[in-house]
Amino acid sequence: MLAGKTYVPILRARIAEVEAFRQLSAEAKELVFPIFLLRPWPNANHLSLAVDRIVEAAAGHPFGLGLDREKYLAGSPKPAQAEFDELFSDHQGYRAYFDFIEEIPGAVPVLQATTNADQLLLQLGRAEELDRGLIVHQQRGTMIPITQSVISLPPLPHDTIFVVDAAWSRDALQMQAWALPVAQNVVAQLPDAEIVVASSSFPDSFGHIIGDMEEQAFEGQIYGSVRLNLQSANLTLGDWGSTRPSQSGGGGKIPSRIDIPRPNSWQIFRADPDGDYGFLEVAQEATTHPCFAAVPDCWGKLQVGATDGNGAGITGVKMNTSCRINMHMTIKSGASHGIEQDEQPYQD
Repeated sequence: MLAGKTYVPILRARIAEVEAFRQLSAEAKELVFPIFLLRPWPNANHLSLAVDRIVEAAAGHPFGLGLDREKYLAGSPKPAQAEFDELFSDHQGYRAYFDFIEEIPGAVPVLQATTNADQLLLQLGRAEELDRGLIVHQQRGTMIPITQSVISLPPLPHDTIFVVDAAWSRDALQMQAWALPVAQNVVAQLPDAEIVVASSSFPDSFGHIIGDMEEQAFEGQIYGSVRLNLQSANLTLGDWGSTRPSQSGGGGKIPSRIDIPRPNSWQIFRADPDGDYGFLEVAQEATTHPCFAAVPDCWGKLQVGATDGNGAGITGVKMNTSCRINMHMTIKSGASHGIEQDEQPYQD
């Protein structure tokens, strides 16, 4: 399934992430296999709008489609929430989820974690019938060792990929210590398995930054350490697209900030909270820094350069996030061309 792919981003189906992927160049989309974690689209009455946005962003390319447990039983009164919650039902081997996936062109199912071997077997059978492949996503911190459970079962569907996901941390050694033995276990039992080594290390605080500062990224280091120890394994780099788990807001005005991805770090440009003159000033600092010229031409880079303080370019936190993700994925894809004609963000 990953032949010819250089990178596998795991993306929650939020506006910023989906827009960032939609705006990737055609070449980048050829090189990337995204795994979207479905959730109801903001203010949408039905779940189908989120699916439509993802399908549009994928532009005919296959993609993984899992479920974002962060939004399970979130309590929204809209029908979209009930439709989403129903997909978590384990009745008949998660039949509701697999029926849902079957109706979405290009969507590859993600195995739903369960300790029930019969439920796993039913899922494997359904994935075999769909004949689109299967994604086994093992994340650090989850209670169910889904990878080991599946390996011990009968032959897996064609094009099964294993995602060894060290989750989020700023502690690289902690992530390495978890990821390596999990990957080794898969390779020991399935030497030809396609394995994605993923993690997330985007910083969770910026209060120490006024002006600009480089913050190290550890995703490549985690992948590299596994690659070094499993040199003959079929490994692909994955990450969370330069995002981190959701945080509860601390209140107050957030200083203007623009993040510029680098191959192994992020350059963070942040206004002084006591003298924040808006995104135009921050963008001017970012675009004159050497790191900006090193970013391949892409939609996210264009938006930073277009920032004028009057509604063009970066206008807020969500736009900064979307542009950062787009630049990050362009870099990780290795695409030589990152510009397409459609450069306008969604108007939601």
